[in-house]
Formats: sequence, C-alpha cells, structure tokens
Amino acid sequence: RRASDPGASAWVSAHAGSGKTHVLTQRVVRLLLSGVAPSRLICLTYTKAAAANMSARVFDMLASWTLMDDDSLVAAIEATGAAPPRDLDSARRLFAAAVETPGGLKIQTIHAFCERVLHLFPFEANVPAEFRAAEDMEQAELLALARRQTFAAAAGDATLGAALARVAQEASEDSFGKILNAALSRRAALEDVDATIARLGVAFGLRADDDESAISRAIVEDGLHWSTWPALADLLAQGSSNDRKQSERLRLAASLAPQAACVPPYLSTLLTAKMQPRASVATSAIERLAPGVPARLQAEALRVSGLQDKLRAIETRDRTAALLHLAAACLAHYDALKRARGVLDFDDMIERTRALLTRDGAAAWALYKLDNGVDHILVDEAQDTSQAQWDILDALASEFTAGAGARPQARTFFAVGDEKQSIFSFQGASPESFGRMRDHFGRRVEAAGLRFDP
Repeated sequence: RRASDPGASAWVSAHAGSGKTHVLTQRVVRLLLSGVAPSRLICLTYTKAAAANMSARVFDMLASWTLMDDDSLVAAIEATGAAPPRDLDSARRLFAAAVETPGGLKIQTIHAFCERVLHLFPFEANVPAEFRAAEDMEQAELLALARRQTFAAAAGDATLGAALARVAQEASEDSFGKILNAALSRRAALEDVDATIARLGVAFGLRADDDESAISRAIVEDGLHWSTWPALADLLAQGSSNDRKQSERLRLAASLAPQAACVPPYLSTLLTAKMQPRASVATSAIERLAPGVPARLQAEALRVSGLQDKLRAIETRDRTAALLHLAAACLAHYDALKRARGVLDFDDMIERTRALLTRDGAAAWALYKLDNGVDHILVDEAQDTSQAQWDILDALASEFTAGAGARPQARTFFAVGDEKQSIFSFQGASPESFGRMRDHFGRRVEAAGLRFDP
C-alpha cells in the first residue's frame, strides 16, 4: 500500500514472486482513481510480453468495476489501498476513459516509447523522418551481411586482415560469432577504438610501446641468457629424476632459441602450470654438483614470473584490440546497411533518444509534445535498465523536481525491481545502477520538498 500510494514517489526492491507487477498495477489504478488523466502517466517495461501482461491486468481490473454493485466496488477499491470516491460511478467510468484516451493507456516497452519520441522529433534527433524499427530477424540478417562485408574487406586491408586472423586464431568456430556479437553490443567502446585500447593498456599498467616481442626478448636475454641454456641442461641431466625432466624442458627451449617459440618451454622450466614460480627449479643434487646454481634458477623464476604477468596483459590487450578493430569495421558496415534501408535498431533508438533528451531544455519540450505532458513515470524490472536508459528516465523526470512548474499537481516517479534477478547481458543491463539511481532520485525528490519512499 505504501508502494502504490500515488502521492509519493517510490522505489521498490522485492524478491521474485512477491508481487512486484501486482503493486505496479495497483499504483496505475490508484493514480487513475486520484484523478490523473490516463494520458499523463507512462509505464515502461522491457519486453512486449511484460507490457501486454501489465495492460491486461489494469484493463481487467477496471473492466470488472463497471459491473460491480456499490458494496463490491467499495471493497475492490479499498483492496487497492485507495479510499473509495464519493461518486462511485467515476470509478466505473475509468475503464472507458482509459480505452478512449488518444494513443491508449501508455504501458509500453522503453523502445516503443523511444520510437515514438524519435518520430515526433526526427530532425532534432538526426534520424530519417520515416524510419522504422528493425525487427529481431531483420537485425540478425543485417549483422550477418555486415560480417560478410567486413571479412571481404579484410582481404585488402592489412590492419583489418591481421585483426581477423588474430580473432579467428584465438576463437573456436562456435565461439567466434558469440565473441563478435558481444563486442558489437558495446558500441560506446567502438566509437573510438584507439582510445578504448589505450584505456585498457593503462588499466593493465602497460606503456603504449610495450609489446610481446620486447617482453619475450627480455625473458630470454636479460636474465639467464639463452646461450647458457644448453650447458644448464647438461648440468640438470646429471641430477635427480626431477632434474632430468627439467633438463628436457630446458633443452627443448634451447633448441628453439632465440625465436619466440622458445619462450613457452623456457617458462615451463621455471614456472608451474598456473605460471607461479616452482618451489624448486633444481634439487639439492644440483647444489652439490654446482653450488649456487639452484639459487640462480630460483631467482630467474621470480624474474620471469613478473614478466609473464606483463606478457599475459599485453596478449590480452592485443587480442582485445584485434576484436575491437574487427567489431568496429563490422559496425560501420552494419550502420551503412541500416541507413540504406531507413531502419534503426533498439540500441540506435535508445542512444538517439538519450542524445535528444539530454540536450538543454529538450526533455521538457519532448514531454510537452507527448500529449501535452507526463506527470507520472513508472518503471518495471528496473534492475535490467541500462545506464543509457537511466539517462533517458532521468531527463524525463528532471522537471518533476524543478520547482513549482506549470502544473500544481503532484508528479511522481516509481521504480520496481530486484538486483538479484538482473539479466546482466540483457540490453546492457546495469544492476549496480539500481541502488545508485534510487539515491539520486531520492535526493532530488526530497530536495524539492516532495515525498520519497524507498
């Protein structure tokens, strides 16, 4: 009852199966009962099925009220947490009012909302005036075509060709498409690939000029130089059975030196399978034969362990760089195909709407054009909201707490979700934003002297 109170903004976190959709439905009904026009509220969710389910619940409840006698209707209204109006017929007329509202009661997906906004402001949002939303199947077809165009272009582009070869070498046949699609879903990282790669290098503690060949040379030249390995292998061959195994590893490395192929067997001599320094590179038998050699080998293991960490960081950076270059080229072909067909995908609609609404004054004008204003925003499954979607919602609600405003009515924001249920890969879901945005909205609402119930 507190959560569905139409007089306060509310932020609800609740477990699966505890009735979140029921509470949201009750809040919609209580808003209508309190006199809010159906056109002045908007309820956003993340799938068409969820929107249809919510609409059905609201309309089923309102439709049942039209046929109830007074006592039954009073009981039904009180069950929602609301006080029955003096004129019970006003409650019976809510169904007709919701049905007859131009454009219908706005219970829709956030993408449908963004599509509507962009059709109202195509010039301001820099989208084709008659664009249409790409369906899932068409989007998959365009992405597949863009991939083929990218692979064809790689034949004549050295950088792109090397990136494709690296990704194909690192990925299995089954995972190649999944990895590429995962990269394509992070479009912000693809806007400036070089900047993204530079940030990744900084995060790994790498310099821009750090590369695999330089670290590999440092591994085999700066400590125990590769030219000394054959003699060390001969020495280890005279020790215990473990020493003889070490001798075989080192002899293999020596046979490949100084090429980069010698690095893995050399590392296996000094490090464990988990790339940690071996507890004992050489046994006491070697100490008796050549005092001090086991200690030198142990020190060498510590030295190359640090270099191996750096080498792995470089390999990760360079693998990721290859993937990003390939994905950026694929995305460029995909965008060209969409422009040629006049379509936008879901991510396009979110990004264009965010860019439009976060410009100074644009959100207020957009809300005014949307049926002359929205006073109440309700968000379902808020744990699956991406940061870009939160930016849109924040912009839409910015006027709610800006002061007296043009209308004296109470204006509220309602969100319901559960971080534990987040589908992390779903449309860029940002579950950590759920708590952060709760605090953000709470501060704004309370600073405006309005009620906020978390």
